[in-house]
Amino acid sequence: MRILSRHHMHFCLPLLSALALFSVGCGQSGPAVEYVEGVVTLDGSPLEGATVSFSPKGTDGIGAAGLTQPNGSFTLNPRGAKPGSGTAAGDYSVMISKVEMPALVEISTDDPRYGTREQERLEQEALNAKPKVIVPEKYNKAETSPFTAKVESGNNTFTFDISSKDD
Repeated sequence: MRILSRHHMHFCLPLLSALALFSVGCGQSGPAVEYVEGVVTLDGSPLEGATVSFSPKGTDGIGAAGLTQPNGSFTLNPRGAKPGSGTAAGDYSVMISKVEMPALVEISTDDPRYGTREQERLEQEALNAKPKVIVPEKYNKAETSPFTAKVESGNNTFTFDISSKDD
């Protein structure tokens, strides 16, 4: 079992909270939603593995999230509705986040370092390593993200261009 350091939890908790928020059901048929898709780029190139979250600005709307594919595309998955279906009509703040966690050291039983202090040191070093922030942190919060979206009846397509030079 892997225990996350406090630093790792700083980056994991918002994502876990978002996933929990979006997994809450709203009955079998789910809420009325509109199809939402889009593309995220970082410095002009498709961004894979980023979480795109739509947070309602007012009382209209349903929180939804999606994960970008290798070509940067995403579809939204709202709480209580089928995957890829979108979200309710309304105005949204859009947050985009991506961090890469350091790789854990895997030392097999036939490795001479197995069970030694060297293995312990390497494992501790990996656990204490800081995650690499791919998307600047200003895009991670509704209060600081420059992105907004108005979801309307029908199909909705959005493009979000991120600059890695933003603070």
